[in-house]
Amino acid sequence: MDYDIEKIIPSNYQRAFFFKNLGYLLSDLVNDHYKKRDFLSIYSEGMLGTYISNAAVEKTLKNGQEIFSSEENFKAFESGFRGIIKECGSYIVKTKKLKHATLGDFFDLWAIVRKCYYYFEKTEFFFTDACYEGEMSETLKNNLLVLGGDLKEKSRPQLVEILTTMLYHLAGLVAKQHGLDVEDVKAYSFDDIVRLFESDTKVDRVMILERQKSYVLYCVDNHVIPIQGKYKAQVIENFKETDYSGKSEFKGTIANKGKVTGKARVILAELDIPYDAFVKKLHAMPMDQGDILVTETTSPDFVPLMKKAGGIIANQGGLNSHAAIMSRELGVPCLVATYHATDILKTGDLIELDANNGIVKILGK
Repeated sequence: MDYDIEKIIPSNYQRAFFFKNLGYLLSDLVNDHYKKRDFLSIYSEGMLGTYISNAAVEKTLKNGQEIFSSEENFKAFESGFRGIIKECGSYIVKTKKLKHATLGDFFDLWAIVRKCYYYFEKTEFFFTDACYEGEMSETLKNNLLVLGGDLKEKSRPQLVEILTTMLYHLAGLVAKQHGLDVEDVKAYSFDDIVRLFESDTKVDRVMILERQKSYVLYCVDNHVIPIQGKYKAQVIENFKETDYSGKSEFKGTIANKGKVTGKARVILAELDIPYDAFVKKLHAMPMDQGDILVTETTSPDFVPLMKKAGGIIANQGGLNSHAAIMSRELGVPCLVATYHATDILKTGDLIELDANNGIVKILGK
């Protein structure tokens, strides 16, 4: 399929999610759902950045208002979501027990991810943030509380476990069965996995190394298109992050008002390891009472650290994100959608979080 490289530029997209060291297979699996949202995934220098098109955001914000403002619509949505949460729980228990992987197991993984994302994506900022514009009805307030404080809290750990522990478990099994390195299998596409099972066709080593170094997956017209060669290099260059070493002040979206001064504690989620290992590592991280938590995004696993935090700063998320909801519950200042807080701040920096005006200032390095 053809693509217009001139349209794949930052001004046509909004930043979505950034994570370290995520392999090609995981991105391919996720983009199979998000292709209908015109997502763009760029992996370079150990960081995966994802973006959603401006046109898609216009549609999703409207769709979110239609779902969450209506008691009838939300009731149907909630019922379906709770059903998938239950199904995900059963899937995780079953898949953990597998000792041998089949092609059918990978299609089961593909199917549960598609089902889960159908509901889970609607908890994200590009569905919910327009709901906070103007006066909110009681129905809308209650529905958003259920969405963010219950449905998202229950489903997000499941989704992360499926995309990490379950995916890596299957990758490890198929690697052993076909005499491959598991890290190489993580650089396969879903179609590559199908060919491996059907005809024992292995991906060329040059392609594996290329994907482990960088990749660009462009979604348009409900298709996922890998961009290669000079065009890939051009897209990576177009979206290359700025050098933030000299920046001493930045802004974000106010999720909960307040003003606090404290030391930054920068923590990044690690999704290139099994979920249980990440949670164990996260809970063992040192954090002093009153430190300001700085992260890409929070999840229920962050709660023990969030309870110590004097404030919260997140790169991503909207007004109904986990960080936003928890900050209001804990009564601490919070900014979300800062985009580059984890690039600008280092652990130990003395900072002022002014969530009355949406500004973070570095007072001392």
